[in-house]
Amino acid sequence: MSVNLSTDQRSDLDHPASNPESTKMKHLSRALALSCVAAAFAAAPAAAAGDGTIVLKVGKVITNAGAPIENGTIVIENGRIVDVGPDAAGRWDAPVREYPDLVAFPGFVEALTNRGMDRPNENVDVAPFLDVRDSIDPVNFYFEDCLRWGVTTINVQHGPGCVIGAQGHVVKPFGMTVEQMSVRPRSGIVMAASPKGGKSRATQAQALRRAFSGLRRYLEGVVQEKRDGLDYATREARYQGREPDEETARGRVMAGSGWKVEGLELVPRWEIDEKQEPLLRLVEGKVPAFIYCGSAMDVRVALEVATDNGFVDRTTLVLSSSCWKAADEIAAAGVPVILSATLTAIERDPVTGEEIETFVPGVFAKKGVEFALRSSNASTRSLWYQAAACIGHGMEREAALAAVTTAPARMLGLETRVGTLEKGKDGNVLLFSGDPLSVTSFCEFVFIEGEQRYDRSQDVRNTHLNTGAQPENTAPEEGAGEGDDAPDEDGDEDDEEKEDEDGEKD
Repeated sequence: MSVNLSTDQRSDLDHPASNPESTKMKHLSRALALSCVAAAFAAAPAAAAGDGTIVLKVGKVITNAGAPIENGTIVIENGRIVDVGPDAAGRWDAPVREYPDLVAFPGFVEALTNRGMDRPNENVDVAPFLDVRDSIDPVNFYFEDCLRWGVTTINVQHGPGCVIGAQGHVVKPFGMTVEQMSVRPRSGIVMAASPKGGKSRATQAQALRRAFSGLRRYLEGVVQEKRDGLDYATREARYQGREPDEETARGRVMAGSGWKVEGLELVPRWEIDEKQEPLLRLVEGKVPAFIYCGSAMDVRVALEVATDNGFVDRTTLVLSSSCWKAADEIAAAGVPVILSATLTAIERDPVTGEEIETFVPGVFAKKGVEFALRSSNASTRSLWYQAAACIGHGMEREAALAAVTTAPARMLGLETRVGTLEKGKDGNVLLFSGDPLSVTSFCEFVFIEGEQRYDRSQDVRNTHLNTGAQPENTAPEEGAGEGDDAPDEDGDEDDEEKEDEDGEKD
């Protein structure tokens, strides 16, 4: 930035002694700036150390792995919990935060969502070569709401408008870039047994099966080329800009419990077409699969595809509320499920016309099927509400809490990191004003990996909603009414269409 100075001004700067008044003003300005900085640091709360080290002393700790601890202490070092208990103590230089009136609880885990992206689906039917990380918007309000309601681990995946979707990404709701938010990249691949728009159930099932039969034909063709001494795969890989590394420079025998292609060890893995490589990893059992089922009849297709291609052991079904009718088949297959946000299925008796309500989580709990709950929305019906609703329908408290913490953590392969407050787990801690599932309690603080990421007392949007206090620098100026930013004649701001970020369907 260039600044134009007059001759007199330049003279004052070049010869400050010739203008003692100017020099005095400079010193005063510097002193004022330093005092403001010092005041800002003094007013700042004592947060965690720079390495995520902190000691939290609270009125109660609900570990979700045993009996609650009264007047408990949680010690977090380098972002991980190193001790939990009534007598736990951290290192001498660790900041100590005392909240005798608050309740500590592990962060909630969202098993699957397609919120937080600029688009919930892709137009391409089969797109496992894509990655949702390219669509995640770190400043999306969804992630702000997740912090507000205590959801600290989120599995972002494509919605059901696909045949096979992009690779997912598990994130935490904090960071200015996806890399800062990342917990686990390439966290799984979604597919849909229920038909996307424009397809029947038969064509959807056919497209799903064709993707894996096409993978097998491709691999057999590449192996045959190698045996014939051809280097088409090598040239194509280099044309696409791929280069070998230590892991992919050599071929290896095809793994997995399903079908296998003999001789795949002849093909260096870096030469496998990038459009097919994610499906190969899926068939080899190296990544989990999440399969949408919009009705009970879709469950059989989903289980057949997973079984025939050898990844049923790493499959989780994402169900609509009506899929409770296939609970016996799901229990026999031994696969976990992620339930719809609609917890109650309502049908009308075809003879009497009477409405019949079925509490879906209760059905799966009785069948012994592990299930996870999903948020209905990012605020009023977040995971805490869903768990509380299950208790209201008569479910045991432990089972309801597991459905929003430990069960989704296992489905994501993160059970050693999140879901409970135990030694060795990530320092993801929520501090509630009361019972975490009570409608009168609020999440006052959120710590992610030992760093404070949310303070309800500093939540500007929340304060504005509850008290009506106008946030600083947001009030309209006096005399507003002219220009592009003026309200409409009806008194409202210019209306904009709001796209539904959810994109989910039952």
